[in-house]
Amino acid sequence: MNNWENRSKEIAFLLNPAFCGRLIYATIRKFNEVSNRAFPFPLVYLILPLVLHKATREKISSRTKFLVWIQQYPELLIGYAQRTKELVEITNEATEFLLQTNMVLITDQADLEINSSTKGLSKGRFVDEEVKQCLNKSEHIGKWFATAGKVETIFIGLGVRP
Repeated sequence: MNNWENRSKEIAFLLNPAFCGRLIYATIRKFNEVSNRAFPFPLVYLILPLVLHKATREKISSRTKFLVWIQQYPELLIGYAQRTKELVEITNEATEFLLQTNMVLITDQADLEINSSTKGLSKGRFVDEEVKQCLNKSEHIGKWFATAGKVETIFIGLGVRP
């Protein structure tokens, strides 16, 4: 990853660890709530490519089951694997930020869970509608992943290899 001073302003502003970490946090929290399980670490790389891609984000709905959604919108998966690959370092930075701030903990099984001893993050403080939508859709992804079955099923459905 480029040093901050070598990144374009757009990348530095839009894909900063705090914002991307907030999206990942929302997904992990909802997953933990729905499934009563820790979030499988490999799934963290699938969140940002879904949420940050506007056309995909606009079609995300937790009312539709994950695998049904994939069948309804196969065109949204075009380029998804490449987006995932391009966002690996951004995801790593955001996840590291969450871990360093103790918002998220790694379990003994190397999964992720929300730190219950810290104050949770609110999504009500944001005034920008697009940011609210990103947070809302991140929660939908948490619900999807919690009910979709095995990690392998999710990766296969999205056409991505770990």
